[in-house]
Amino acid sequence: MFRKLRNKFIWTNMITATIIVFVAFTSIFVATAASHQTPFEMRREQGISDEVRSRFSEEIQKDRSQRLANLGVTLIIVGVMIELLVFGVSYYLAERAINPVQEAYRKQKEFIANASHELKTPIAAARANFEALGTTEQPWTDNVDMELDRASNLVNNLLALARTDGRTTTAKKKEIDLVKVVKKRAELIRARLGEKKLDIVAPDSAKATLAEADLLQILDILLDNAVKYSKDSIVVKITTKAVTVSNDGKTIAQQDLGKVFDRFYQSDKNSEGSGLGLAIAKTVADQNQWKLTANSNKKITTFTLSF
Repeated sequence: MFRKLRNKFIWTNMITATIIVFVAFTSIFVATAASHQTPFEMRREQGISDEVRSRFSEEIQKDRSQRLANLGVTLIIVGVMIELLVFGVSYYLAERAINPVQEAYRKQKEFIANASHELKTPIAAARANFEALGTTEQPWTDNVDMELDRASNLVNNLLALARTDGRTTTAKKKEIDLVKVVKKRAELIRARLGEKKLDIVAPDSAKATLAEADLLQILDILLDNAVKYSKDSIVVKITTKAVTVSNDGKTIAQQDLGKVFDRFYQSDKNSEGSGLGLAIAKTVADQNQWKLTANSNKKITTFTLSF
């Protein structure tokens, strides 16, 4: 992420500098070429013979061409030197600007990972002791169990996010049948659908070479999200180039669509989720150089994972 940001900063400066240098040096070259007058036009009234005038004109023309060629070479060399200088300065400034942000981001990741590990143990202990109490008819026990589930899911999501952020190796890829893999994963949510309808639109087969584990992680998040927010139906479409998961329900406002992949962001403030699922999915997609986008219109929200 930070490497992309640094490279974007450098390339922006390089492109801007290149345009400025090109326009300036081209103007200098054109202006210099136009400023030279043809010598024999200046000497027609001096009584010089045509032969002498012609030879003199040729010499001057050669000298002019040589001067323009030398000017062109000089401008190119100076331009290259300016580009190198801009690159060096841009790289230095980008590193200085990004390093504090990168350090703060690293500390944030460490905090999330450490806090998640620290929270996981007491939550597990609390759950074990709660279960050891045995059955009871008191209604507040259901609330305790529900809150423990929420806390456990939050900790697990934080751990997943920390692991995803800290991953430096590329996931292993292999050829898979997207139709078979996605259908199998989608079938796992049928027990949670109740009266909701699940439709899968796909060809007989769709082969692709992908990191299957990462694909499954994203699918689980998108399908879980669809189950939570759908009203009546979920539609999963599969091709060799993309998988889309759509659900009916509320329309996400256009100004909020760009935020759905932000960490802890929830378009529905009354939702019980942690707001980390889609952030994890987007991070995993980016690491595989896939594209995960969201669209919402006429109460249909669609997430598209393109390969």
